[in-house]
Amino acid sequence: MSGVVSRSQARRADAVAFLLDAYDGVGVRPGKGMPHAEAVADVLRRAGYDDDAQLVALLHDVVEDTSRTVADVRDEFGADVADAVGALTEDPTIRHYTQRKRDLRSRTVAAGSPAVDVAIADKIASLRHALVTGSRVSPRKLRHYTVMLQLALSAGLATALSEQLEQLIASAAAASA
Repeated sequence: MSGVVSRSQARRADAVAFLLDAYDGVGVRPGKGMPHAEAVADVLRRAGYDDDAQLVALLHDVVEDTSRTVADVRDEFGADVADAVGALTEDPTIRHYTQRKRDLRSRTVAAGSPAVDVAIADKIASLRHALVTGSRVSPRKLRHYTVMLQLALSAGLATALSEQLEQLIASAAAASA
């Protein structure tokens, strides 16, 4: 195998370095942070998504979880990646959960692919983690996931991932009942 690194490998390595630096010293809940980012990217990789979608997946929570901004993402990875990450970032000024999630879903669907694909992969990775660890998933979170899935399907997006998410929502609901 040659020592030549492809552009996509270099961008992934840059994203991992960016995340390691961003998360350094930041406390994250179990199942979140760098392991979660890699799990979301892996869901997309296994489903055949391109390197750009996987890059967005790696970076999707960095603005919510750390002091990094969408502008930081734009400076490092360009406008397309930053726009998708921005669409996937909750607005912290919206204090009420239901309104905040409604706004997030609306912006994610408006952004289209790959933001919607990453959002669905994010929920797949989160539910897998919850099921493996025996963590309870709240009914309101399951409702949020279900509505996001319905919106994605209505828009004709993330169809390759929809069945996985549907099955995981059902499994998590049964496990949490």
